[in-house]
Amino acid sequence: MSNNEILNYLKNAKIEANVLKKICKYFTEDYTAIQTAQNLNLSRQTINNYYKIIRNLLLSKEDEMLYMIKNTHFSNNTLLIKYIKNGPYINYFIECQKKAFIFKNNENTFPNLQKFIDNTIHLPLQNNKKANAAKISFNKKENKFTLLYLTKSDDTIQGFIQNRLKKFRGLNKDSLYLHLKESQFRYNYSQDFLYETLLSLLHLKKSNVAYISTLKQAPSLVL
Repeated sequence: MSNNEILNYLKNAKIEANVLKKICKYFTEDYTAIQTAQNLNLSRQTINNYYKIIRNLLLSKEDEMLYMIKNTHFSNNTLLIKYIKNGPYINYFIECQKKAFIFKNNENTFPNLQKFIDNTIHLPLQNNKKANAAKISFNKKENKFTLLYLTKSDDTIQGFIQNRLKKFRGLNKDSLYLHLKESQFRYNYSQDFLYETLLSLLHLKKSNVAYISTLKQAPSLVL
């Protein structure tokens, strides 16, 4: 479902704006769908529907932010590529200045980077018990990545995500990715920023000036 389809769905939904704001508030405070449903006297299915909408909107916003950072700051710098293990799934992400940006195999934001990971980094990292990250360099002129060395990085982001996901049971692969992206957003930004972002995405506030201001202060990919 595209963002426009989501917004059209919300326009026709039988839910008042103040109730939707409360759903956003509970979501921001990381309430489960069951908890939010009980507090608002709504069905769990209703809350699950809105939670899924919120997660999809956050996913598109995270991709937009990553794309902006790439175009404004991604130059001849070194990057740290790490991976998160969640059961049988492995997701790679860029880590910079205590922020993490997860990406999937089919994303086009860094197409050459994904190919580089698949061909150069994946197996060495999986076979190295002491390393969980790869330091690489990027030559913007040649659009080329080079592996510098494997290294051990702190597991702050992985610990944060795994602790969050403990409360959810039976996540399939598609749901897992949405939860990973949500966890990424929560790791990178404060609850207040998350709430204001949701209000802006759902057109529940008059201005998104605060959000635009934060985007302008996005960190460069310099380690």
